[in-house]
Order: sequence, then structure tokens, then C-alpha cells
Amino acid sequence: MRRSLASRFIILAWMVWMASPLLAAPPGTTQVPAVIDALRTRFGVTDLSTSEGKVADITGLVALQRTLCPEAVLTSGFYDWRTVSRYRRNPGLHLGYDIAMPAGTPVRAGWPGTVVSVAPWTEGEWGLTVRSASGTEVTYGHIRPSLSAGDPVQVGTIVGTISIDHVDVKMRDSAGNYVDFGGQASASATTPFAAFAADSREAQMVTWLVARNSLETSESELEGRRREKASAALERRRLESRRVELEQAVPLMARYVEEGLVSRAEAEKTRSDLATTLQALARLKKRQKEAPERIAELENQVRAARSRLAVVERRARQRGITWAEVTGFVNGVVARDARLRDQVLDYKRDKQETRTRRVGELRQEVRAGRQNLAELENLYEMGGLPRREIEAARERQQILEAELKSLEGS
Repeated sequence: MRRSLASRFIILAWMVWMASPLLAAPPGTTQVPAVIDALRTRFGVTDLSTSEGKVADITGLVALQRTLCPEAVLTSGFYDWRTVSRYRRNPGLHLGYDIAMPAGTPVRAGWPGTVVSVAPWTEGEWGLTVRSASGTEVTYGHIRPSLSAGDPVQVGTIVGTISIDHVDVKMRDSAGNYVDFGGQASASATTPFAAFAADSREAQMVTWLVARNSLETSESELEGRRREKASAALERRRLESRRVELEQAVPLMARYVEEGLVSRAEAEKTRSDLATTLQALARLKKRQKEAPERIAELENQVRAARSRLAVVERRARQRGITWAEVTGFVNGVVARDARLRDQVLDYKRDKQETRTRRVGELRQEVRAGRQNLAELENLYEMGGLPRREIEAARERQQILEAELKSLEGS
């Protein structure tokens, strides 16, 4: 049946209205936290970032696995009866929980601790055990481990991948007794999660957006922590050198006071400088002690986020979704929402102001650093400066120059 001229006009007007906001949307909206949170809430998408603390029970553990594998499902419970199989010689009670997932699926840890053992169970399958600070041990069985004994584990850390079709999770207390961590297991844990396949196209696009942003956020923080670690190492070398100089100067200044060569105020200032340097050194050592643990946590988060993004992206592409479509969809939503548009503009303005301010600070630091380095180079050439100090100054200048170049090029 042929459409009337009026109906054609209405359809054309609707198409123009749908497409026009894409031209008016602010660029780069896919990285604005307020936009991501608004879309996640609007379309009911779970926050896919690494969980904090620890899961409460088996329902929480299944939910954690579903951030990477939406179809994860609990198939066997604590004290279920087992017959003879390739996994056991005699029939008996099952002292853990089985979570079914496809082979190759990453398995996430539900509790923090340290890997204490990685043992073969059967051909191509291992059991990896994590011990917490309280002595509780959790074993993830029937997996291909991705960690080794001694590795730190946080909630959400990828401990391995599924060998065949499930992971067997067992918990024991510090006395070695098996623990039933089932809690009030909800029906959702035993029901296959098919929501992803049934989700709207828009919800799947938002899921991809959230997963990608989670990875970018973790990678950005990890890069920043690594830069801080390098800078801290250089600063410690400088402070250590300064400490040695002042410790040698304090007794000399005391003697010079007795000989009338310097004032007591000058000697007191030297002692004060030493105390300040020692305090700064103590604070720096504390930060350096904490840095490796945080970097290890972030490295685990990045690995988990990459695995999560790969799963989400693969499923989205199976539905024919492209990243260009995700970007266009987000821009369209923002363009039609005045509040979101304002938040995007505020975010970009704040980010630009922060960048401009930091570039200005770095330019001053680089100029001063070059002048100071030239003076130190001359002093080093004349034999008046230890080699380690000139090397530290050079490395510090290289870090500043690299950061400035990165910001100016962004």
C-alpha cells in the first residue's frame, strides 16, 4: 500500500530529528564519567569494575564470574553426592561448589590473599589455592592457572581459565576444615544468565562502553603509579645524598660555632635541615613500600579489565554492533539531554584547565631543570659532584621532558 504524502513527511521529519543531534553532540563524550554513569543507570547495566573487599557467598562469587561470563551458572552445591568419575576414585560428598562456564573463560578470585600452591589435578587441569591473612584457603579447581605461588591476589584477580566446562571452588578454615560458604544462595545463581543475549541493542552498547572505560581508567592509573615510582626512586637518591651531606655538616658546624667561624643560628639551621630531610625521607620510604602492592593490584585490574572487554566486545560484534555505532549512540543521547550536555562541557573545561595548568608548571620545571642540570654538569666535570647525583639529575630531567612532551602532544 502506498504511503500518503503526509505520512512520508512525518517519517522524513522523524529521521531528521533522530539524526540531527549526532551533529550537535559534543565530541569525546564516551570518556565522560557522568555520561557513563547516566547511561549505565538508564539501561540497567551492571558496573563491571573490579569488586572491592570480598564476596559474601556463592551467589556473590557467581555474580563476580558473570562480569566476564554472563552465562556462568551454579551447577553443584556443598555436600552434593558424587559417584565415581575421572575426578574421584570413590563415591562421596562434594565439599565445594561448581560454577559452569565455557572452556577458556577467565576465572576471577572471590577473596584476597596470596597464592600458596598450584597443583595438577588431572590431565590439563590444576587446582590453585589462595590463602588469606586469616589463614582461610580457597582452591579454584579444574582450571589452567595464570598465577604462581607467591603471587598476590585481590578480589577480581584472574587466577586462570576454565579447562573444560567448570570451576570447582572449595574453602577451608585455618584449621583445615571445609567451609560451606553458600549463605542464602538465591535462585539467580542456579539460573543461566541469558540477559546479555536478550538485552536491547542499546544496553549492549552501554555494556561495551562501561567495559572499555573501566580498562582505560585502570590503565591510566597504572601508568601514573609507575611514573610516581620512577620519580620517587630519583627523589630518594637525592634525599639520601642530601642526608649524608648534612650529617657530615652538623658536627662541623658545631665545631665552627666554638671557633667563632659561624653563628649558632647557622648551625641550628643545618640541624633543622637535617631533621626535615630525614622526615621527608621517612615519608618517601613509606610511599615506596606501599607502591609495589598498589601497582600489583592495578596490574591485576588491568588484566581483568582486558579479559572482560574482550568478552563483551566479542558478544557485541556477534550482534553486529560496531564501536562507531556505540559512539554515535552516546553522542545522540547526550545531544538530547541538556543536563548531560552541560556536564560534558564542564568536564571538558575542567580537564582542559587542569592540562593547561600542568603544562605551565612543567614548562617552568623543565626550564629550571635545564639550568640546574647545566650547572651540575659543570660541577661534575670538575669532580665536585658524585656520579650518582648527576645521573639522578639527568633521569629526573628526562622524566619531566617526557611528561611535558606527552601533554603538549595530547
